[in-house]
Amino acid sequence: MNAVFSILLLAAILGFIVFLLSKKDQNRRSQYGPSGLSEFRTDLPLDDCFDRLDQHSPDDVFAYECRRENDGGFTLHLTLHQPTQQPLDTLYTLRFDPGRQTIVTLIFIREAFGYKEPLFQSAMLDEFMLRKFDARRTK
Repeated sequence: MNAVFSILLLAAILGFIVFLLSKKDQNRRSQYGPSGLSEFRTDLPLDDCFDRLDQHSPDDVFAYECRRENDGGFTLHLTLHQPTQQPLDTLYTLRFDPGRQTIVTLIFIREAFGYKEPLFQSAMLDEFMLRKFDARRTK
């Protein structure tokens, strides 16, 4: 009987810990800024945003790949190549919402090496979004 009680107590404690960790991750992703959600606005129509995303340029701040997901969103993989160092890779969810202005939203997923915080500075993301979409940060 004591063994059953101990196992149930251990399972409850582990379940609670998993719950707390998932809540912490949700809260981190809902924060504004580079480690959570970043929102940008542009006067470009939605179709122009897609066209510009297809155009890769040597002047882009990052090398990038963009893949459409089944839910209609996109996964954006940004890579920064550094001389004599390993490249930095970050994954974001990219979302476009049309309107009077197109809202471009980036939600941090993870660094490619498993870091839970992005290594790219928000100024670098701002520059990328400004050059790519003529978009300015709103959140």
